[in-house]
Amino acid sequence: MNEQERNNLFSDLIARHQSELYGYIFAVVRNWEDADDLYQSVCLVLWSKFELFRPGSSFFAWARQTAKITISNHLRHKQRLNCIGEKLLDTLTEVTIKAQDEEPEPYLAALRQCKANLSAADAELLELHYIANLGSCQIAHQLQRPQQSICRSLNRIRGWLLECIEMELARQEHSERIRS
Repeated sequence: MNEQERNNLFSDLIARHQSELYGYIFAVVRNWEDADDLYQSVCLVLWSKFELFRPGSSFFAWARQTAKITISNHLRHKQRLNCIGEKLLDTLTEVTIKAQDEEPEPYLAALRQCKANLSAADAELLELHYIANLGSCQIAHQLQRPQQSICRSLNRIRGWLLECIEMELARQEHSERIRS
């Protein structure tokens, strides 16, 4: 493959997967500036290592793995990895892979259903974190709770939501099989 073909292939693949890749990054860091910077960093790494990519394999899977490593390094640098946790980063990657393979609507419906079952305090934490885009330190100050307590609560809520979504999707799938 000559240099022009390599450039064209890379440009096509990045353009095709830009929103998925950016969405994955933003889902983890929840900050537009960090997501923009990380997306650019990931693209630079992908370009510098593009000769390692095997045409015909999943570019998004390769890019997502690169993004995961880049995000992990970024979070470690910002000393926020303890709060988010490697396990959660792995879980988010798993959910992204599943969501890529299936229609997003069942996931969104399951998320809505599970979110409706949260306690008022848990729903408030999620809203402060994801809607108001506040970090754990800001939430801790606002709610007058220790930051580690906020981190533990957010991790617990995320874990519960992931389990709930998986159970809700399994229930929906079971209901569809019975109707068929």
